[in-house]
This record gives sequence, C-alpha cells and structure tokens, in this order.
Amino acid sequence: MEANDMAEKTRFKGTILGKELTITSSESQAHMKAVFELANEQLDHMHQAAPKLDDNQLLTLLAINALSDQLNMQIKRDEEK
Repeated sequence: MEANDMAEKTRFKGTILGKELTITSSESQAHMKAVFELANEQLDHMHQAAPKLDDNQLLTLLAINALSDQLNMQIKRDEEK
C-alpha cells in the first residue's frame, strides 16, 4: 500500500459548472479549493472559446487536457532521470 492510500481522507464540497459535488480526498481543504477554482477557470476559458459546447463536452475536454498535462509531466520526469 502506498503512503497516499493510508493517508486520512476527508470530504470536500466544491462546485463545478454551478453544480455542487462532494468528493473524498487525502489532500487539504485549501488544495481542493484551489483545484476546483482552477477547474472552473479553465472551464470558463473553454466555454468562451467554444460557446456551443455543452457541459459534458467541456468536462470531457478538461479531463483530456488534464491527462495530457499529466502525461507530459511524466515524460519530462522520466527524461530527467
């Protein structure tokens, strides 16, 4: 089991696209608040760039962009080793 798996998890309520949701995370409340704020900022920018996209399409693009960023960071880390 990894250290993160054993960390204490807490519930966090946040809002995405005007809808409240509750998640469980081992991250701090401040961290999760920052994550929700960043997600909403990015969703706002995407909506301004492509106003015809619905919420599901925007959320899908946000997820794809986040995974792409994660993959690029992993590639960069691997190249630095």
